[in-house]
Amino acid sequence: MKKIFLILGGITVVAILIGIGWIAGFQSKFFEQAYSINLLDQRLTELSIKELLLHEIQSGKIDDAKDLIRTEQDGDILLVDSLIDSADERSRDLARKVFTRIAHDRVEFSQIQPTNNSMLNPKDEAEINAKIDSILKRASEPAK
Repeated sequence: MKKIFLILGGITVVAILIGIGWIAGFQSKFFEQAYSINLLDQRLTELSIKELLLHEIQSGKIDDAKDLIRTEQDGDILLVDSLIDSADERSRDLARKVFTRIAHDRVEFSQIQPTNNSMLNPKDEAEINAKIDSILKRASEPAK
């Protein structure tokens, strides 16, 4: 009788291990597919923006290309600022340096005027531009 229980116990353990392996494999495959689709979508979006930029530049619409880059940059500034608190010290320092450079360039090249995004209402646009200005000003101040 003991041998039957040992055999049944062994079969149960094997079945549990196979189940755990199947679940782990399924999750791994799921996450792999989920991230690869996101990566593909991200790259396609970046590719389309680069194509639009090249088209604008080749068509002689330099100001339109600058506006598009500025809009992308503003979005990146807001995203980095929202994630910076959870970053390590090296990343925070790099972000501060990049933000300082952007602030310097905007002043140097007289790009103080904010981006005009016709998709937003003026109040939201003003709030976003004020937030970006605050982020860049804070980065340009000496570290305490």
